Amino acid sequence: MSKHTRRRFLVGAGVGLPGALITQPGRAEIASGVGEEGVPPADPRDLPARDLRLEVRTIDTPRMAPRYASRSAWEQRAVRLREQILSAAGLWPMPERTPLRAQVFDRIEQENFSVEKVYFESYPGFYCTGNLYRPRGEWKPPFPGILNPHGHWNYGRLENAPGDLNGGAIPTRCMNLALQGYVSFAYDMVGYNDSFQVPHYYQRDEQAPWELTPEGQRLWLWGVSQLGLQLWNSIRALDFLASLPDVDPERLAATGASGGGTQTFLLTAVDQRVKACAPVNMISHFMQGGCICENAPNLRIDSDNMEIGALAAPRPMQMVSAAGDWTRDSERIEYPAIAAIYELLGARDRLSHDQFIYDHNYNRPSREAVYRFFARWLPKGSDKNVPARVEERGEFRIDPGHLMVFERRLPPENALSAQEVTDHRLKLCREQLAKARPERLEQLEEYRKQFGPVYRTALMAEAPSPENFRWWRVEAAAQPGRVSGNWQRLILGRFPAGDRAPATLVQPAGKSRLATLLVHPDGAPGALGSSESPTPLLRELTKRGSLVLAVDAFQTGEARDAARKMAAGFFPTYNRTDDMQRVQDVLTALTYLETVWRPEKIAVVGQGLAGLWCLLARPFFRAAHAVAADVAGFESTKDEAYLEKLHVPLLRRAGDFQTAALLAPASPLLLHNAGSGFDSAAFQHAYTLRGASDRLKVLPAEASTTDLAAWLVKA
Repeated sequence: MSKHTRRRFLVGAGVGLPGALITQPGRAEIASGVGEEGVPPADPRDLPARDLRLEVRTIDTPRMAPRYASRSAWEQRAVRLREQILSAAGLWPMPERTPLRAQVFDRIEQENFSVEKVYFESYPGFYCTGNLYRPRGEWKPPFPGILNPHGHWNYGRLENAPGDLNGGAIPTRCMNLALQGYVSFAYDMVGYNDSFQVPHYYQRDEQAPWELTPEGQRLWLWGVSQLGLQLWNSIRALDFLASLPDVDPERLAATGASGGGTQTFLLTAVDQRVKACAPVNMISHFMQGGCICENAPNLRIDSDNMEIGALAAPRPMQMVSAAGDWTRDSERIEYPAIAAIYELLGARDRLSHDQFIYDHNYNRPSREAVYRFFARWLPKGSDKNVPARVEERGEFRIDPGHLMVFERRLPPENALSAQEVTDHRLKLCREQLAKARPERLEQLEEYRKQFGPVYRTALMAEAPSPENFRWWRVEAAAQPGRVSGNWQRLILGRFPAGDRAPATLVQPAGKSRLATLLVHPDGAPGALGSSESPTPLLRELTKRGSLVLAVDAFQTGEARDAARKMAAGFFPTYNRTDDMQRVQDVLTALTYLETVWRPEKIAVVGQGLAGLWCLLARPFFRAAHAVAADVAGFESTKDEAYLEKLHVPLLRRAGDFQTAALLAPASPLLLHNAGSGFDSAAFQHAYTLRGASDRLKVLPAEASTTDLAAWLVKA
């Protein structure tokens, strides 16, 4: 080790580590200095007192307003965030847009508008239902088209609370939009009114409303969710609206409140055909949407509704908030945060905001603010004048019962049950994966485009940049090992994530050309043993001259902490699971070796189930490192195995180990302890595709310590 001058600092209260020099209860003393080469240790005062990843975010956790230094920074983030939303919804890659087979019928004519019943197939055998309101009289086509998703009102799209009362008035709103020259489509949320094929709270645990049933958790592995089904309905509703001969497909918009507000800003975020939007009483820096239809796996990890809402930029958006609900801080927090992003894009004048002194609602004052907004940004024909006020007029007099789509008829014969809809969506996922499987090397890049974004969203991991990587050396007592070199305890982390992953470094005598990263389900103690009694693998590696680093991956070894409670509402929507964090720690530990020691060769060894973490991390490696993965007989084709042993929502949708094999380089790879459960065919196919079959070795049994060490040195 290079000689250096040591300074000692006391850091804030933290977890005491074995071997650390404890100077006060709960305080560890850290030594500052330089590494062998490359990135030096971070300032000890910057060491987090505890791993911030132990903090669990929930629906109601306050969020910090997003800040971006430049237009390019936001634009890069926007691309990634759109991929994350679509992946979380199970819509990346996008399903096929099958024929809508739309039926528009039972026209009811009033003096200046008409209402019709509509149903169409968003998926074959699954129907989106609603009412179409059209102008009559003074306005001439083509008209702008406006989607009207509803919230969780008692009567859904038929809710029609009068006047200034709290609540929604969807028929009154759509009637007024028609009177103002728009074609307006109000459609059912899944499970409301005529959309009865799938219950609205399908796969929600009745005893714990913010949790999923075991079957719901399985479906989230595949990205199958209520949110995804509703977002797909919204996308197909745009298809329907744009297909109408009296609608201008270049002037489409959306507005809704509460859960309809969530649908509005999610649709606007992912579909550029929405030219203007008005999400009402929903974009909040804390409450993110309390229904199963507003939550999906990984959707708001490292993000929130403020940032998602900002994806409307630079298109016109009207924000409406209420002083009596979770949007009460909009003037102070949410609106300025989104306005800053509009400012970066030179579109500050396209964002507006109104707040009203009411409880949660989409009442008359809120509606009139939205009418004026649409009058400005969706002009009809040559009408460019924006009225100072657009007052609501008329009284909706049609009996809501006459708006029911299936009032006097049975649903179509091919309508699927809830289970059949679910099975169909799972079948589509499997068919997309099978169809995309590359058979020639030139097809590999297309596969990467199709499944790379959802794989990245499933793991939410990345190799830290040198600027964000941090490491600290923990001053240790008794450290040369009698037979295995010098031992040093470290803490690895990232800024600004605030994570801290303990690790142990074992240095052999002399300069080391080879470094080995060991990852074990029991952390560094399981991988290394102790300096007095090292494991056989450590003995072999140090005897062969390898520098060895073992990491206490998240919630393993000394990093285990019972404080993390995973029972928070819709936990995977807002938080990485333990296994996702462990994949990240593999990458962080690898960055330490790459940037601090810079050996000629690095090998990664995953023992037990940790071998699976290493395989999932491979596509994120910055270099083609050799990997030896014990796959512990993991039954990789069974959903139950993922829920029990490798809980990573969306991973099955992303192609699990098929994609892990195809996206990683064909570096030397040893898969052992495969047994009869682990399907290694994807890896064999990936290596054959690249003409590198000689770099892959698959063993049904666990490799011996001697054979493993010998393979690592030669790899």
